[in-house]
Amino acid sequence: MIVLKLSKVVVYHFLINFMLFMKGVITIKKNNDSRPQSKSKKWLFFTGFAAFAWSTLFGLVHIYWAAGGTAGFEGRTMSEELFVINLMTIVLCFIAAFIALALVQAWGRKFPSWLLLTLAWIACVVLGLRGGIGAIQSMLQVEPVPLLLIIVEPFFLLGGILFGLVAFLYIYTNSNGRIKKGME
Repeated sequence: MIVLKLSKVVVYHFLINFMLFMKGVITIKKNNDSRPQSKSKKWLFFTGFAAFAWSTLFGLVHIYWAAGGTAGFEGRTMSEELFVINLMTIVLCFIAAFIALALVQAWGRKFPSWLLLTLAWIACVVLGLRGGIGAIQSMLQVEPVPLLLIIVEPFFLLGGILFGLVAFLYIYTNSNGRIKKGME
């Protein structure tokens, strides 16, 4: 029980530090250039920020659960194994949020594009498979499916689609429509 209370403090501390970090990371540039941006560049920014929002929202839900929230658990408390999985999920969500922003922000050019793209494609595949398999499994159940699963499975699919789109658009906009061999 003491471990659970101590870990709640750690989760709150992590959340506050992450929010302060993200305040400095997200930069919105004023476009003084008179040339309009291409549609693909606009879509890249939109999907990048949507993937960031998806990851952050998903991470915040897991922080709520790690802090003792019971919504979606039908009033039950979380087991220690699920708590550890939850903490790992929180870390992965915020890494994913960072990757989504790095693909659309100027400071993201400091990182190798192959690394960012590899991680974005991994997120696309893992989230897409998790959402797709979960949706099929839910449809095949004889028992009624809880409302939470009806919401969660498409949410995983949405995350997979967003990360796939941001990775594809990053490649497309940085090569003027031509796929480059061996990017950076």
